[in-house]
Amino acid sequence: MNKSQLINQLATDAGLTKAGADRAVNALLNIITQQLCSSNSITIQGFGTFSPRQAAARIGKHPLSGKPTHQPACVKAVFKPSQQLKDTLNP
Repeated sequence: MNKSQLINQLATDAGLTKAGADRAVNALLNIITQQLCSSNSITIQGFGTFSPRQAAARIGKHPLSGKPTHQPACVKAVFKPSQQLKDTLNP
């Protein structure tokens, strides 16, 4: 499912217009992005937790030449599903 399909499904399920569903999806994504950029976690009860995680610098390998390359430290977005979501996916 891509973003436009998500918007269409939200509009159908929630009885919203497509424009309203588009604003809702964009607002939610902006809030999650802002919180992750501020080093905050977002927990959605029954779904999971989005959190920023610091990744250390490391030495990688160029896929074509095999030469070592430096990968700088960075912040990654991590999602940890809730137990309820895990149980739903794996009955």
